[in-house]
Amino acid sequence: LKKIAFDDAGNIWGVHPNKGLFRLRLNDSLTQVREIKAYTQADGLPKDFHLDIVTVANRMIVNTFPSPMEIVSNNGVYNFRMFSAEFARQRLLPGAGGDFFIVDSSGIRLRSGDKTRYFPLKPVPQFENVVALPDQRYLFCLENGFAILDNQNTSDKLEPAPRPPVIRWLEPASGERIPLSHNIEIPWSHNNVKLCFSSPFFEREPKFSWRLDGFSDTWSAWQSMPEKEFTNLPSGVYTFRVRSDMGGGEALLKFRILPPWYRSTWALGVYTLLLAAALWGMEKFNRLRFEKQRKHLEHEKMRELELHRNEAEREKLLLEVENKTRELSNAALNLIRKNEMLQHLKDDLLKAKTEPRTLPKIIRLIDEHLEGDHDWDIFEESFNRVHDDFFKRLMHDFQDLTPGDLRLAAYLKMYLSSKEIAPLLNISVRGVENKRYRLRKKLGLAEDANLTEFIMNF
Repeated sequence: LKKIAFDDAGNIWGVHPNKGLFRLRLNDSLTQVREIKAYTQADGLPKDFHLDIVTVANRMIVNTFPSPMEIVSNNGVYNFRMFSAEFARQRLLPGAGGDFFIVDSSGIRLRSGDKTRYFPLKPVPQFENVVALPDQRYLFCLENGFAILDNQNTSDKLEPAPRPPVIRWLEPASGERIPLSHNIEIPWSHNNVKLCFSSPFFEREPKFSWRLDGFSDTWSAWQSMPEKEFTNLPSGVYTFRVRSDMGGGEALLKFRILPPWYRSTWALGVYTLLLAAALWGMEKFNRLRFEKQRKHLEHEKMRELELHRNEAEREKLLLEVENKTRELSNAALNLIRKNEMLQHLKDDLLKAKTEPRTLPKIIRLIDEHLEGDHDWDIFEESFNRVHDDFFKRLMHDFQDLTPGDLRLAAYLKMYLSSKEIAPLLNISVRGVENKRYRLRKKLGLAEDANLTEFIMNF
């Protein structure tokens, strides 16, 4: 083991250059090792090798990159935690009493209480060693020899406290450096940003680490270049943070990349107006289209109704023509039949001059034509077409009506008087009145009821 140290429980802690950190537990007589445990990254260490163990102010410290880790015991269970964020990228070495040394690439510092002294010495990297000598002296092992510090004769002049780095200027893509203020706004067209920073330490070249909040959540690696450039930053608010390996905290600068013109506030207002106008236009267009479609449908409906009306009128005209044709045909047939009968009567009358018995025969023939049913059949057919099956409906409601009653009802439906009905029935007016009386009884009408009005409304 390269180095060993004892903790309060009597355990031995040791580091090996190539095998890492170990804890050894001894028996009560301290003559035998009871347990050996190796600690690795799984136990909380940032790395497994190139470690160093020291005791600083009664606290066991493991020097490792990027910061020293303190060994902490919790009821016999050991873990590791960062000793202090102040000592990032630094190594700690024990001194006399509660003093300790802070070693980094710039040199060595002696921390004694709240005092810090600086010595521009270059220890051997990863093999830093300070040996405490009697009379408050220290021996430093350096790359080019040794150095002895006589702590009794050291000046009490304190080293100035480390100062944080300084952000010097910010330069966007326009090339014009922007004065640093609390309200820095950069146009979208200049979203390539370059920042320059420095550290007020002149004994050596400092190293920097940066982080841009809003762009990255992690710190960058340490670098000597005192500037950083960001290209094509999206619009938004950023906070640039930079720190130095000399300590002293961090410097920060807040700035904002403005959105492009097409995402600016006024552009969003224009988009809103355009969207509203588009929605209004769509609504107007839909209303016009709906109105046009409604008018078209109404026109089609009117056209369809007109066609139906024309069709109905056409059918009606055809029906009327058909009825007229049929009536003409019936009239022609009746005329022919009447002419034939009259011719026959003429011939019989001429014969009656020589044959006296011919006269009764002529009278009988006339009676047959007067009482014939042929004309009534034609009349009934035409009457039913005009009055929607009047006879069938009348017979359905009053089944005891005779054909004579139906004839009288038909003539009454035509609003004919008794005087006009008498010759059609070949009876007297008195006989028509008697038939009207009998029909009233069969229809069950009261004495004050109007028979003609009942028939007209049936």
